[in-house]
Amino acid sequence: MTPFKCLFFTFMSACFLWQCATMHSPSGGEKDVFAPTVLSTIPNQGATNVSPTIIEIHFDEYFKLNNLQNELLISPPLEIKPLISQKGKSLFIELQESLNENSTYTFNFGKGIADFHEGNVLKDFTLVFSTGNELDSLTISGKLNACLNNNLPENVIVGIYQKNRLNKDSTIYQQKPNYFGLTNEMGEYKIENIKNGDYELIAFEDVNTNYLYDGASEQIAFCDSLITIGDSTVVDIWLFKEEMEVKLLEARAKENGRIHWTYNKEIDSLKIHSNTNTEFYSKIKGDSLLIWPKYSVDSFYIWTEIDSRLDSVLVKNDSLKTQQLNLTLESKYLKATSNLVLQSDAPIIGIDTTKIDLFIDSVQVDYSIIYSDFNLELEFLHVGASNYNLILQKGAVLSTYSNLNDSTHFTFYTKAESALAGLYINVSSSYKNFYIELLKDDKLLETRTSVEELKFTNLLPTKYQVRLVIDCNLDGKWTPGSYFENKQPEQVIYYDKEINLRANWELEIDFNPTN
Repeated sequence: MTPFKCLFFTFMSACFLWQCATMHSPSGGEKDVFAPTVLSTIPNQGATNVSPTIIEIHFDEYFKLNNLQNELLISPPLEIKPLISQKGKSLFIELQESLNENSTYTFNFGKGIADFHEGNVLKDFTLVFSTGNELDSLTISGKLNACLNNNLPENVIVGIYQKNRLNKDSTIYQQKPNYFGLTNEMGEYKIENIKNGDYELIAFEDVNTNYLYDGASEQIAFCDSLITIGDSTVVDIWLFKEEMEVKLLEARAKENGRIHWTYNKEIDSLKIHSNTNTEFYSKIKGDSLLIWPKYSVDSFYIWTEIDSRLDSVLVKNDSLKTQQLNLTLESKYLKATSNLVLQSDAPIIGIDTTKIDLFIDSVQVDYSIIYSDFNLELEFLHVGASNYNLILQKGAVLSTYSNLNDSTHFTFYTKAESALAGLYINVSSSYKNFYIELLKDDKLLETRTSVEELKFTNLLPTKYQVRLVIDCNLDGKWTPGSYFENKQPEQVIYYDKEINLRANWELEIDFNPTN
């Protein structure tokens, strides 16, 4: 070999050896998307005649706990929470009390277990075993419906209580259910591994996760008769909030010369009394009563009467504050068949029409005024598609205690008929007394009763919701139930789809509430 070839061979060999010795990062491989797998349990899944003091679960990989103490649901429930620990790839649950004889226990781990690195959750893993000779196998399922809105709260417990007869007592306040489950996002529930017997079915919003119903602060649903559970029993129930006993929270003088009463619940009607001959303007708004004396009085007592409850307050004239009156326009779209309505936050006792101007583009429009205690209504001819401007100068509206509106400017519009939509509803149901409500983003827009044509016209093309309220007592409003009176709430049934209306189109839908 020539010296040149020898040198070249030595150089290439060195390069090759250097490459072989160079460190490279290992390839990452595919991302782990799998939750831990259960390899074995003690006791075994479905075991009978066992009464463990410690439960062991062994996994195929390292794992972490996601608030397992709260995620773990044990049915029938235990009085004392177990101790939870982990070692390596194993989970240990140490029970702090003896298990009931001849009972099937279900341990549901919710979302409390995930793999250590990627956090993949082991969802709805359940361990079932029996302290008796066999596993209980009966099942009850169904759907929980919400009254009055269509949004179910989180942490709703659906439980059953074994009873020989139906007696509405304090059991649900003091005793945890014999078996229970949770609702899913669709409101569906399923309780499995139930023993033969008669049961009372209750669901409640378990705000403080104590497995007990805590009264009107939590929503409740119930079946009004005992249920004998078969192989597969299906029961739908309606969730509602019971009416609380009315209580006055606050009563004091506020702005606009008004007296503001605040209660712990929405109020419908009441009586107002005074120790003087003073008359009052009044307005109920949700859980508040707003009162304005019609005349200035140095001081007086005023009291309200709701059912048999009386609440009084002493009002001194110098405590009533004055402030400008405010007007609001609920919607910028004005239907062709409607007048323009402004709402006032204080009583209207006078109008100066020389300070109110209405324009379409730059052309002034003639109008007439109608007003009541809290509404200012403008009546004028409006057809087709137009944009309007309403200008109220300062002092156009006069209220009590010489309160005036500030200068205010409103814009609103009308639409041509061809740009609007209509909705006609065919209700197929055995229910005779009901009303249909049209909603937009959970806000009530219009109502039609069962004795009217179920048709909504001159609607803006957009998405709506429709619900049917079964009006058992014919009072035109939804009525809640009562657990102790075994009285169900009036059912509220939503049309199962959002309704998308298009311009220049009338949509006809079939609504069968029983489905």
